[in-house]
Amino acid sequence: MKKIITVSLIVLLAVFALGASVLFDAGHGQSVGNADWTVNGAYSDFANALKRFFKVDETYQPLSLSLLKGYSVLVIPEPNIPFSQEEENAIINFVKDGGGVFFIADHEGADRNHNGWDAVSIYDDFVKKLGFDFAQDTRSQYPIKYVFKTPITLGVKNVGEWAGSTLNIFGKNVHAAVELYTRQPYVIYGTYGKGRFVAIGDSSPFDDGSGAPWKSLYDGWHTGDDGVLAVNSVYWLATGKSTNTSVYLKAPTVESVKVVSPTKIVVSFDKKILAPILVRLNVNISNAKVKDVEVEGNEMVILLSEKLSKGKHKLITRGIKDVYGNASPLSSFSFEY
Repeated sequence: MKKIITVSLIVLLAVFALGASVLFDAGHGQSVGNADWTVNGAYSDFANALKRFFKVDETYQPLSLSLLKGYSVLVIPEPNIPFSQEEENAIINFVKDGGGVFFIADHEGADRNHNGWDAVSIYDDFVKKLGFDFAQDTRSQYPIKYVFKTPITLGVKNVGEWAGSTLNIFGKNVHAAVELYTRQPYVIYGTYGKGRFVAIGDSSPFDDGSGAPWKSLYDGWHTGDDGVLAVNSVYWLATGKSTNTSVYLKAPTVESVKVVSPTKIVVSFDKKILAPILVRLNVNISNAKVKDVEVEGNEMVILLSEKLSKGKHKLITRGIKDVYGNASPLSSFSFEY
């Protein structure tokens, strides 16, 4: 069996070749109350995932067109401080001129700093120009399965909403990507001028649970396909192209187990994995002793020192890495010989 180190290096270099930049806004109350929607806080997994493709920065400065022109995408995590008129104009003109903006809101009344403004009201002050706005409501649902085939949903099967809002679409340039069971839009995408935008009614799906220890944060990033939706969206905003980023974000999982002979078992994963495999930690087959493990591509060949007995068995895997550094959690796969 051949090692795949050379192949993985080639793939990783290709991943970093896009050359676009993403700017996270952190200057509009993204850290007030229980929020910590910053690249070093609860949105750190989001930012780190994007760094596989793009240069990522964060700003506390007022948003201006001159600032935004240095970036391909602006991500606005749930603002709690209103934008000035100049900032609103800059955001709209940034999209019109060819930029991409990701509008991330929350539920009605999520006024974390008690200044009379929530993200819904802040956005609705100016996003109507783009053909949509956020509804004044509060909705929760998981899993959300009305995920449509769109440029931002490849590899996305279900996502979640935990006290968020829905959206209203009134422009022909705007389309629903995800809807609740009530058939109200929850995630939308659209074009305006030369640019693109995506909007979602909740900030929780991209919360990775990390941040200031005194804040109540929860891991929505690894729930369902929330993280995939986030990175897919930014990728489309930056490039105008659709891609399935789950291959870069999700840990490898077992797709099948085939007993080739009483002493040889082939395990197939959903993506390429890395050698070497730590046998004693990561692989254990009941009633069998593992002699060696070989890896090539997305297959792991397990060689046994004694014949596998007839009957039902369980393959237990943990910490098996793909070429992008994602490690599999503790999981089991039952098979019969």
